[in-house]
Amino acid sequence: MRILEPVVQVVGRLSFRSKLRITALIFGLPLLVAAGVLVFALNARVTALEAERSALAMQVPVHQVFARLYQLLATHQAIQNDQDGSPALQEQIATRQASAREALGNLQRAFAAQGFAEPLSATGFGPVSWATMARSIDAFDADGLSATIAGMRAGLEQLNDEAGLLIDGDAASSRLLGVLTAYYGSLVHATGVTAETGALTLSKKSLRGSRRSELTMQRGNFNVLVQWSMEALQKVGQEHPAQAAILEKAGSRLNTAYLAVQEALTTKMLDTTDFGMEPATFLALTEAAFDETLGIGSEIVTATDRLLADRLAARQLQRNGVILAMLAIFTLVVAGFVAAYISIMRAVNGLSDAVNTMAAGDLGARVEVTTRDELGNVGEQFNAMAKSLAERSVQLREKTSDIHTMLQNMPQGILTVVDGGLIHSEYSVYLETIFETDEVAGQAAMSFLFGHDGIGSDALSQIEATLAACIGEERMNFEFNAHLLVGEITRTLPNGGVKTLELGWSPICDEQDVVEKVMVCVRDVTELRQLEAEAEQQKRELEMIGQILGVQQEKFTAFVDSARNFVGENEALLLSADDSHPELVTQLFRNMHTIKGNARTYGLLHLANIVHEAEQAYDELRRNPATSFDKEGLLEQLQAVMDSIEQYASLNDVKLGRRGPARQDSEEKCLVVPRVQIERLGAGLEGLDLPSLPQQTLVAILQGIRHDLRLIGTEPMREVLAGVFASLPSLAAELGKEAPTLVLNDHGIHIRNQVCDLLRNVFMHLYRNSLDHGIEPMAERLANGKSAAGRIVLDMALAGGRLSMRLRDDGKGLALAHIRRKGLEKGLIPEGASASDEDIARLVFAPGFSTASAVTEVSGRGVGMDAVRDFVKREGGEIELCFTDGKVGAGFRAFETLVTLPGTLAVQVSAARIPVQARLSPGSESTPAPCGIMGTLLNLEGKLSAT
Repeated sequence: MRILEPVVQVVGRLSFRSKLRITALIFGLPLLVAAGVLVFALNARVTALEAERSALAMQVPVHQVFARLYQLLATHQAIQNDQDGSPALQEQIATRQASAREALGNLQRAFAAQGFAEPLSATGFGPVSWATMARSIDAFDADGLSATIAGMRAGLEQLNDEAGLLIDGDAASSRLLGVLTAYYGSLVHATGVTAETGALTLSKKSLRGSRRSELTMQRGNFNVLVQWSMEALQKVGQEHPAQAAILEKAGSRLNTAYLAVQEALTTKMLDTTDFGMEPATFLALTEAAFDETLGIGSEIVTATDRLLADRLAARQLQRNGVILAMLAIFTLVVAGFVAAYISIMRAVNGLSDAVNTMAAGDLGARVEVTTRDELGNVGEQFNAMAKSLAERSVQLREKTSDIHTMLQNMPQGILTVVDGGLIHSEYSVYLETIFETDEVAGQAAMSFLFGHDGIGSDALSQIEATLAACIGEERMNFEFNAHLLVGEITRTLPNGGVKTLELGWSPICDEQDVVEKVMVCVRDVTELRQLEAEAEQQKRELEMIGQILGVQQEKFTAFVDSARNFVGENEALLLSADDSHPELVTQLFRNMHTIKGNARTYGLLHLANIVHEAEQAYDELRRNPATSFDKEGLLEQLQAVMDSIEQYASLNDVKLGRRGPARQDSEEKCLVVPRVQIERLGAGLEGLDLPSLPQQTLVAILQGIRHDLRLIGTEPMREVLAGVFASLPSLAAELGKEAPTLVLNDHGIHIRNQVCDLLRNVFMHLYRNSLDHGIEPMAERLANGKSAAGRIVLDMALAGGRLSMRLRDDGKGLALAHIRRKGLEKGLIPEGASASDEDIARLVFAPGFSTASAVTEVSGRGVGMDAVRDFVKREGGEIELCFTDGKVGAGFRAFETLVTLPGTLAVQVSAARIPVQARLSPGSESTPAPCGIMGTLLNLEGKLSAT
């Protein structure tokens, strides 16, 4: 039975009504087909007999035409070969033509009477047509007449064959039909050939070999054909006594019909040579034989038609009886089936109506059980089930009402995606508010949720594939692919509005833990995201303000001006450049690297990050010359840097109100002096009674004022480098090292404002290099007997018109061996060439040279020392590395970095006014020792009071 299981499953999908109908078709169709075949066979026999009768009715008219055409053709032959010019033959032409046309008309009427619309073509008479035959007759054309006769003979044979006259199942009618189709036609043909040959012989009055043979053969044919025909007629008469008289009469007439013609052939042609008979006379004999033959043929046709009519009546009676019997049986079968169908369907419809009533919401529907069969049992079971269902539906209605109330009032969009990627009809009303449409149910979930611009096509394809792979499969598939489902999108609505939507995806599974549908929770977080963005922007601005407040106003203004200059220089370089070249890229990178270093030094981290991106682009051009020179892209990055700088400047000037003095003029034209310094100077002078002071005191006051005036437009070195010092602890943390101890021996030297930015840029690189490359990690230092934190010392001196600054650390020194190896790799040292330690040390100033093993935020880009030297040279200074030990050729050597600048860029306070040495703690601002006129005055007053 398992073999039939697929069929059972297919049948099980059909309705009960369809099953009954199919059953009726399965059993009824074969019966109908069998009955139809039987009726068709009986009807075919009836049709065949009717066709035989129709063809039988055509025999005499066709042979009548043959007879008239043969006579007309024989007359033509006689006239063409008449030596005596007999007028009798000429007179017979019109008569023969009239007879032929009359016979042709009879034939046309016979065809029409039998229902042949196109008789000749329909029965295979070939190219012969009524018009052609008529033209042949009228034209008295021998060739045309011969062709017409030949065509009609072939057509008649085809007609008889198709109608079944040549083969008939009944012996009697078969014999008669044989007489008509074989013997009768042959007698007509033999008579025609005899008339044609005999008339020709009598006209020529000579009988040559071929005509003699022909006439002799035809005379014998008459005897044979007449004898065979008579025998067949006698047998039929014996089998059918009712037709015996007609057939016997026809046989007697047939026996005498050709005697005159045979006698003329014997006495006037074959057995004599006087040819004493006129052709017209002979043709009159053949015409009489034709007429007699046609009469005999009519009698035979009549007898044959009676036999066929009897058979046809019997077949029709048989067919009608079978049809009546089949109708009776069919009626009984149908009546029985209909009764069974009504009984079954009444029960089924009762169940169906009850189910429909329940489906409509009326759980009080019950089935009226009227039978005791299986359907009756089903009805009783249904009633019991309906009662139980009514009780449970009350509980379900309460739960459904609760859920529906939730969906109607929940301020969140909820929908479910079913198989096929469509949205289920049940969804929360708030979904229409979110998407601003009421066309939700039945929509394609992907296009409804994401539209055309919510996410990229690749992500959309992943979501669609994930849903298709999960629905109908186990929950495990959903859990494996849940990460591909987008959690938040930006959706453009049809009205042009843009919303930010948060999506939550949850599978809804059946009892077998198979995902039936996926629930999507949609939350409109547009306002929330806007608030978050605004809060983030405010947070960013607050962070930037905090960063700005961490820098003195003058230093911040100087940094902004410096950064603008660097950006402007880069912009000019890019606008004038058509392609990338090393000098251009080096300068671009150097300027951007300096801005980033200064920004990091002052803690302007947002700007540092943006500058870092632009720096990366320059670094890629520098490291890979094959990189495409995207001028527009570089300008856009540069604009982003400038925008960030201007944002910092705007916050400083507008929101903080720390708008500093314009710095476009050179320091030679404008000096920036702190207000407190001027106020202190004025307060000191106002508190003195100058006329009463001794000359020594006045001289001291003037010297102090001159000293203070010299310090206007200068800054102590500790203040210049305060930002650099403050950035070192965080830098040390990035490098995994302890914050270094910083020592500044400035000897009272103050730096003019015009080079403060320069020194900040220079020492920002130098202090970073010292911390990154010089000072070792804590573990290594402790292992070598050093303190955990490194020590960096800066000594300053002003002598000989030059400002010298020496920076050293207690690290492992300059890695000469590593620098030599890098120089060889970069081709800076020729192979096999000898180079001194000083030559190797100078390699650190080569463009793009770096000793770092990897690129980091701190080092490794090969721009620091090159930039430092460039900055120093711009102000007329020099920078070099000086060894402080005697270990020539060692892998590491202690050294110091010497930076010299023109002495006019610094001012030194007298030794009596300054501390000898300042020790700086990284990350804290140090206050300069009090100096100037107020200190002097206090000292002087103290002395005066002492005296």
